[in-house]
Amino acid sequence: MNSEKVTIISIAGKQNAGKTTLIKDLIPKLKEQGYRVGTLKYNIRKFDIDHEGKDTYKYSNSGADSVAISSQNEFVVMKKTAKPLTLHEIIETYLNDVNVVLVEGYREDDYPRIRLIDPQDTKTVETDPKSELLLIKENLENRCFSIEDVNKALDFIEKS
Repeated sequence: MNSEKVTIISIAGKQNAGKTTLIKDLIPKLKEQGYRVGTLKYNIRKFDIDHEGKDTYKYSNSGADSVAISSQNEFVVMKKTAKPLTLHEIIETYLNDVNVVLVEGYREDDYPRIRLIDPQDTKTVETDPKSELLLIKENLENRCFSIEDVNKALDFIEKS
């Protein structure tokens, strides 16, 4: 992996396939390897990180185009956009200070991808081993990934 640029890895799979769990498991492993890690989650539905009654909510409802809030060790900016930002625009503008961005929910196909599939889908799924890693979720009740799967994903990310 070239540390001079941001490596973008898409994590794909059906709803409840374990995408968030895998990302949560990968973050500390990547941090142990010395990488700065960012995540980006796309949600088709509206999301709400600001709440009625809070000052930032009042500013936004009054018409502010951008609202920021900061503390000693966190900073958030909420911006209204005329059109959805592309994955590239978001990463270039807001996540350019990390080495790896793990992306969940975007369907742009030009980034390396880790795809989580069910065992019954293995015969029907086509993949390009150079740009995609398939992880087969063997035990769907178990909400965690094996060390072997996490290490396969980590190796795939480092080679991307």
